Order: sequence, then C-alpha cells, then structure tokens
Amino acid sequence: MEWHLLGILIFVVIYNIYWYYKEDDHDEYCPPIATPPNDNQVAETNMEEKISTGQLTLDAIERIGSEPKYTEEGYIQFEYQGVIFLMETANDCMFVNLIWPWCHSFSKFDIDEFARARQVVNDINMRGLVSVFYSITDSDDVAIHIKKNFLFVPQIPNLEEYLRLMLDSFFRTARTLDLEIEKCRLQECNSI
Repeated sequence: MEWHLLGILIFVVIYNIYWYYKEDDHDEYCPPIATPPNDNQVAETNMEEKISTGQLTLDAIERIGSEPKYTEEGYIQFEYQGVIFLMETANDCMFVNLIWPWCHSFSKFDIDEFARARQVVNDINMRGLVSVFYSITDSDDVAIHIKKNFLFVPQIPNLEEYLRLMLDSFFRTARTLDLEIEKCRLQECNSI
C-alpha cells in the first residue's frame, strides 16, 4: 500500500514538472515590444534636460510675481506675501530646499516659552509635512525656522501653482505653530 501511494505521489510531481516546463516552451507569452519614441518626444526630453534646477526655480519664482536674487551664501532669496524665503538649489539635483527663516522668535532666557516651543516643534515634526527647527542666535533670541525639501522638475505640470502650494504649507505651519504655542500658554494659565 505504501508503494502505491509513493508511486502516485511521484507521478503527480513528475506530471506537474512536465507541464511547468512544457508551458515555457510555448510562445503564448509575448513580451511587449517597445516602440521607439517619435522625434517630438525626443526633442521635448532633450529640451527639458537642458534646464537646470536653479534656472527652473528662478523662472517659477518670477512667474509667481516675486523677484529672486542670490545671497552671499548662495541661496535664492525672494519675498512672497510679505515674507522673505530662501531656496537652495543644485543644478545636478532634482530637489530644492525651501526655508522660511525666523518665522517665530523669543528670548532664550524665557524658559517657559522655550518649553512650549520645543513641545510644539516636536508635535509638528511628528506630522512630517515640513521640518521645523530652532536655533540660538548670537543675540538673546531663539529663532524658529521652517524647511521643506521637495521635488522640482520640469515634468511637474503647472510649476507655479506647485510652488505656491509649497509656500502655502509654510503659512499653515506658521499659523499652527503660533496657535499651538498660545494654547499651551492658555492651558498653563488655566491650570494655575
């Protein structure tokens, strides 16, 4: 009886192996044939590749109505809705860094405000939309900055609106920062 079961098992295994290899011999599967791009697609691709990220950024900033200029450190500085922004680009990189320096500040001797700001900055960073960080300056201030790293390539449709969307996320974050710090302050006052 054991030999019969062993024979049936061997037959099933050999049968499955046979059909597995037999299916590979058939020409039922045809890989897709890649069609060469037409001349217009090649020309568009070559033109897009020639635009550097820095030049693309300058053009987009001008189209949103701002006047870009370079700082001594190599950043692109521009004003949007009354706020000074800095943008860092590299011509061989498809990403840019957008920074809103000094969106909020307070005295480094105000320990309570520093604790509130630290808590709110950590909460905002947990959401992951932008990076919020603080730095201690040479003066008696602690400055809070907002930074975002994002893709900026010519293949993105409507780059001006895309840039405006990124800038608007900075304003929402600054508003959230101010509101959350004020909420912390009010909770401290109510608990006393």
